[in-house]
Amino acid sequence: MELSGKTALVTGASRGIGAAIARRLAKVGAHVAINYATSKDAAEALVAEIAEAGGRAFAVQADVGTMTGIEAMLAGCDAIFGAAPSVDILVNNAGIGGAGDSGSLAKCSEALFDRMIAVNQKAPHFITQLCLERLRDGGRIVNIGSLGGRSALPPFAAYAATKRALQSLTMSTAVVLAPRGITCNLVAPGAVDTEFNSVLIERPGWVESVEKLTPMKRIGVPEDIADAVMMLVRDDAHWVTGQIVEASGGLFL
Repeated sequence: MELSGKTALVTGASRGIGAAIARRLAKVGAHVAINYATSKDAAEALVAEIAEAGGRAFAVQADVGTMTGIEAMLAGCDAIFGAAPSVDILVNNAGIGGAGDSGSLAKCSEALFDRMIAVNQKAPHFITQLCLERLRDGGRIVNIGSLGGRSALPPFAAYAATKRALQSLTMSTAVVLAPRGITCNLVAPGAVDTEFNSVLIERPGWVESVEKLTPMKRIGVPEDIADAVMMLVRDDAHWVTGQIVEASGGLFL
């Protein structure tokens, strides 16, 4: 129970990678705020699952793509965690992409582009900004990026651009918060079996082709990414900051 007594906020945590991260943190003692936008049933089911396993968690609804939503989410956390500073771990996980190639350079609409900027880029910036006074010294911030942040992925050009921006935010945040002993790192998943990637996974032969390009010879599961996050929030990682940690099984080496 190495995180006993610590608090954590995970955005976009009702399903997929976010849910796996919330489970992992709660398993080792953290009191976890599970943010969700629309998946109320999934978020509440996850809270119940964590409680049944002996952990502590609560759900907080908010669309983090808006300032109103961000402020409401943090107010909900304040009500449970208490007066600032009261947050030990912040995981900026919420993110959206486009179905198929709808986010490509040729096809991305202005509405989809703006929505991806709002959730994938604007939200981590302002959540982190508003958490500056809420984070305890020695805390941890982990941003969830993508291999797309460093690779040419034409069908996902707009999404990949937001993840590149998140890498830059990670490094700037690390510099700003280093005097307080707060680290900020980014975990960049490779191909992971989630609903987010369902359109790709359902394409005949896609999984097999990715596995051939992955030295570990399989696509990832959400727990793989949660394990990487856990590695960075441990006390042992106090000297690791401003880093891009790729959790991909070696994809794109």
